[in-house]
Amino acid sequence: MKKTSRFLAVLLLAGSFYSCKEVQAESSGMPNTVENISVEEMKLHLQMEDVQLIDIRSRNEYTEAHILNAKNIVFDEEFRKKLNSLDKFRPVLLYCTDGSKSKKALKVLKRMGYQNVQELDKGFEQWMIKDGQVKTSE
Repeated sequence: MKKTSRFLAVLLLAGSFYSCKEVQAESSGMPNTVENISVEEMKLHLQMEDVQLIDIRSRNEYTEAHILNAKNIVFDEEFRKKLNSLDKFRPVLLYCTDGSKSKKALKVLKRMGYQNVQELDKGFEQWMIKDGQVKTSE
C-alpha cells in the first residue's frame, strides 16, 4: 500500500511540474508548438502580429498572385542562404501551393534556429478557396 501511495504521489508531483512548465512557457512568450494553421488563424495572425509572411512558391506563381504583404523566398537549393534576410526573433508564417513544401521548409527553419514558425495548412489553394485577399499581377 505504501509503494502505491508513493507511486501516486510521484505521478501527481510530476504531472503538476509538467503543467507548471506548460503555463510558464505560455506566459513567457515562448513559441507556439502548433505548426500548421488554418486560413482563419493566419488571417488573425496577419492582423494582430508583426509577422514575416513568406511565400515559398516559384517566382512565376508569386508574380501571378500572392497573399498581401508576402515576401517570396523560393524553396530551392538556395533556400537556406536566402533566409538570412529574416529576423529569427519575429514569427514566420510560410505557405506554398498545397502545404506539402511548406512543411519541409518549416523543418529547415526550425533546424536553423527559428522557433516561432508556422505554415498554412493546405497552402495557397486553401487560401483562395476561403476567399483570402490576394495581390495579382494586374
